[in-house]
Amino acid sequence: MQSDTQFYLVWAHRGPDSIFGAASHPVIRNGAFLCFDTEERARAETDRLNARSGGTLMHYSIKPTSVQMALPRNLSKGGTAEPQFAMPLSSAPCTVSSRAL
Repeated sequence: MQSDTQFYLVWAHRGPDSIFGAASHPVIRNGAFLCFDTEERARAETDRLNARSGGTLMHYSIKPTSVQMALPRNLSKGGTAEPQFAMPLSSAPCTVSSRAL
């Protein structure tokens, strides 16, 4: 049994006029991607970040990403099940924030 869960990653976009050139990448905070379980929370965080950045060389956006939850397979009688896990499709950790920081 598998289910897909939608999360919203915050992305940083650097403009071409930056001394480092144009680039886009997911925002990493405390060693994990900055992501939220609802679009509204992610939008609130990007609005806060955009207000602080000035908007000339850097801006922030959100991108939805899917996380697949997999249940253990081949359970034998009396055997132990593998723990449930959630792995983002990008193969990187995703910490879900319960509020916009």
